[in-house]
Amino acid sequence: GCSHLPSGPIAKSSGTATEGRPMPDHGLQCLGEGPTISMSRATSRGVTVVTIWASWCRPCRSEAPLIANAYRRYHDRVHFLGIDYAESDASEAISFAGDAGLTFPHLQDPDSTIQGAWQISGVPVTFIVRDGTIVTRHSGQWRSQRELDSAIDKVIKRTP
Repeated sequence: GCSHLPSGPIAKSSGTATEGRPMPDHGLQCLGEGPTISMSRATSRGVTVVTIWASWCRPCRSEAPLIANAYRRYHDRVHFLGIDYAESDASEAISFAGDAGLTFPHLQDPDSTIQGAWQISGVPVTFIVRDGTIVTRHSGQWRSQRELDSAIDKVIKRTP
């Protein structure tokens, strides 16, 4: 669940979600039900992998085992946060995340509210954020476990 993530008032979103910029502050509800989570606060400490996906997205389904493996490998050093995108049925998303082994917290954006500021033209999209700043933005499916792990390793090893 999302109980350990920061919730509360959300500032008005500003800026775009590009490398070198702060993570835009959007408030998204925990998948299923739960509090509204501040994206800028949820990604403000340490390294966070934010994966944007949908259960109806074939490349997202193909990529899910890579994300699940990365979570198992890095969960003690890296935060993971999923965003179910443009999907009105939360139960399908919850089922997909569980079946895929994506056992980290997930938020939902059924109305595609992040599309403009985050420049989302399709899913999957992955952001790797360090201390609130986007270091890596990857649009499309990761081609291999090595490619994904290498991207995470680069952000972990980078000095602030």
